[in-house]
Amino acid sequence: MIAWAIALVVWIAAGARLGRVVARVATPLRTAMVIAGFGVALMATVLVPGVWDIVDRIAPDQHFSAMVVVVLWVFLSAASAVGAVSAWPVMTRSAMRVVAIVLYTVGLLVSISVGVGYPMPALLFVVVALALVISTGLRHVAWAPLGRGIGLIVVGSMILLIVVVVMLVESVRGANALESGIWSGAGVQFVSVAGLLIALGITWMLTETWVRARLDLKRLGGIHGLLVKRFPEVVDVDSAATTTVLKASDMIAQIMDAMYIQAGAGLFDVGGREPPRSLATHSEILTEWIVNPLESDVLDTRWIAPPDGMSARRWVLVLARDYEKFEAQPNTTKAGR
Repeated sequence: MIAWAIALVVWIAAGARLGRVVARVATPLRTAMVIAGFGVALMATVLVPGVWDIVDRIAPDQHFSAMVVVVLWVFLSAASAVGAVSAWPVMTRSAMRVVAIVLYTVGLLVSISVGVGYPMPALLFVVVALALVISTGLRHVAWAPLGRGIGLIVVGSMILLIVVVVMLVESVRGANALESGIWSGAGVQFVSVAGLLIALGITWMLTETWVRARLDLKRLGGIHGLLVKRFPEVVDVDSAATTTVLKASDMIAQIMDAMYIQAGAGLFDVGGREPPRSLATHSEILTEWIVNPLESDVLDTRWIAPPDGMSARRWVLVLARDYEKFEAQPNTTKAGR
């Protein structure tokens, strides 16, 4: 059951990557992520015990299921290597296409060697490609959506690399990699986990940005509705966003534009009054000014600008949080402010 669940998650990730290519220009990087996604998805499916037995019946003497998985490793690692090379700053679009063609061609050739019973070249190719992916990925791991996705890919590639190296060592000692005990032992679980991590990694940024955008839309609804009702001109109905991420981005921009208009577009003079250094105090004063501009002190555009080191998104979310707190207070408390 766990194997089927992993396969389902991986297929969803592969479908998400395919949808990305259909909706956008099919660059070498996006194409590589699709190949990697479907390579992992097919691998996870073949590794399901019942499916493994069915596939193996096609050519049981040749260990057909193991051959299929090794071939999928080749194309998964080739596509991952293409994605890694695309992160090199010296790589141009035309050079990237050449590198991709070379990697896929070599991958095809070593896959043919697997089909004729010689998996050693394929295992060597996988080791080199995954080493390239890991070494490049480690330089780009960071606490950000893209960096977290790369981190998952790196960890998954490390696990898969260990399994392949073990098989390669067995092959050097004279054993047939397609008959390795890895296929019936804990190695299968390691490969499944590696595939799951890689699949999550290639879709992590898409998923996280979508989830964050959905949360932003929910949090910004109240303050956005108030300001747009007051200044409807900030909404351009002819360029309405169609995706969740763009809708959240537009909502943040509209809130900032509305506050800018309410602040007099830089024409108000507040006598040099500076915003407080305390973020909480700054946000509280600004929130009350947003809700009751006629009963609050006049503020200029310096007050609506995000504090140093803070993005517009984070600043607007802070104001939205304080707006929710303000609206949740009893009417008597609001009136006494």
